[in-house]
Amino acid sequence: MGAVRAVAPVVLVILALAGCGGSSGKKATAVTQGPRTIAGVGVRTIAAGTARFTLSVTGFIGGINVGADENGTLSFAGQRAHIYKLLLSGGIPEEVIIDGPYEYANGDVQAAMNDSTVKAWTKLDTRRLTAKERAASGNELAHVRAPAFLIEGVDHAVLVGEGPGGTAHFRGTVDPARLAAKLPVALRESIVIAVRNDYVNGPFPADFWVDAKGRVRRVHVSYRTHGGGRITVNATYSDFGMPVKIVLPPARGTQVITPNR
Repeated sequence: MGAVRAVAPVVLVILALAGCGGSSGKKATAVTQGPRTIAGVGVRTIAAGTARFTLSVTGFIGGINVGADENGTLSFAGQRAHIYKLLLSGGIPEEVIIDGPYEYANGDVQAAMNDSTVKAWTKLDTRRLTAKERAASGNELAHVRAPAFLIEGVDHAVLVGEGPGGTAHFRGTVDPARLAAKLPVALRESIVIAVRNDYVNGPFPADFWVDAKGRVRRVHVSYRTHGGGRITVNATYSDFGMPVKIVLPPARGTQVITPNR
């Protein structure tokens, strides 16, 4: 069986070119709608079950702009998602489907267009991966839902003001150790790895916009890398509770890449 091939989260690719860093805050103003504190926000967001999301990752590394835009639907706690990804450099959009332990990706679609013997899709049973392989290949579902969990790692947040749609805008410092301690056991490993890969190695500032029902609607993180570049992550969540509808690719066009152990 050939080597496992997975579609790696974009931040992993960007961070292969750079390191990590920090940022600053603004003076707080009053808000007329939305919650006054972040207490329970993470729990209420995850309790919504599912959501539509967008995730934009941009970077300026060595004088080059890099990044990608992602969108789709996801489950916060279950293993179910449909993810679309478009790289800043262009090319054919990538698609990832998470159905329980199985991950489908169309990373070979370009090759399949040029060679009829190549199957456009791959299928991977993630239960057969070692911990080292999981950490190395990245977890696309954890990558796109991790921003919604970040607020659980904030001990104290400043109420900055009112945001779009009556949301409350908070700013605070995410402590990865605090976040890990508050994550559900079943999700801890994947989210901890995603945060370690996508953000800084240690506490980092973040902005959150919370709606009147106490759910995270937007997350913004921006930091400098060790090499002097900058990475910016923007995530949004909406349509909470919507069904995550997925259509699996045809078996005849799918190559199974699960390790044969």
